[in-house]
Amino acid sequence: MTTAEFIQVRGAHENNLRGISVDIPKRQLTVFTGVSGSGKSSLVNETYPGFVQGFMQSPPRPDVEQLSGLTAAIVVGQEPLAPNSRSTFGTAADITGGLRILFSRLAEPSAGGPAAYSFNVPSASGQGAIEVNGTKEVRRFSRTGGMCPRCEGTGQVSDIDTHQLLDYSLSLNDGAIIYPGMKVDSWMWKAYAESGLYPADVPIQDFTDDQLHDLLYLDDVKVKVNGINASYQGRSWRACATTCCRAPSRVCKSTCRPSSDALSSSSTAPTAAAPA
Repeated sequence: MTTAEFIQVRGAHENNLRGISVDIPKRQLTVFTGVSGSGKSSLVNETYPGFVQGFMQSPPRPDVEQLSGLTAAIVVGQEPLAPNSRSTFGTAADITGGLRILFSRLAEPSAGGPAAYSFNVPSASGQGAIEVNGTKEVRRFSRTGGMCPRCEGTGQVSDIDTHQLLDYSLSLNDGAIIYPGMKVDSWMWKAYAESGLYPADVPIQDFTDDQLHDLLYLDDVKVKVNGINASYQGRSWRACATTCCRAPSRVCKSTCRPSSDALSSSSTAPTAAAPA
């Protein structure tokens, strides 16, 4: 048996191990079985992986008399992974760093073309020669659009479903705002109905585009409510954003349809007017 074919462990005394010697074949699936407390985890997780990690960090070295034939060791634990839409197999298995080193050593360094370091350009193109059945061919590719800036490439975006907040068939005076805490004659309701930015006796569905925009997305402006100065924050519905965190299935719509509009603009989540 050579170290090119086997990982050799001799005299392992880590934890419950008592002078264990074993040859682990490379490039094969090896399963360690045994009763609880027999030292399976000590051998797999704390013997040769700990020896390899000793060269990169400073953990305590395993209690082993001899280790030889080691290659890159990856330990996959049983802990649940944190949800991350950008996680890949490489980041989850912790092999991304090793792959970077591998490609950096095998690849030929190149500074690239004149536009290799152009930023914020949502396009890519290139060409190369390949050989197919003994015949050389030149292949070219060009991709425009790049990552959707609205969903950042995840395919989903959280947005407010205004129909869950407003009854478009009613006017403000009739209780068009159906969000809790916005009853007619309440202080928060007056911040909208008496703002003077749009009529309070006209159904929301009859609002002009500018009036509906002011109701939902207007930037901070000063208004007077019953003679008291108040700050109107229609740019985003603060109370609605709070509800999104508590009950996203009721208020939020989670979807993204990449289009020319999605690539050129991003949505702003609405929140509520608050008196100063």
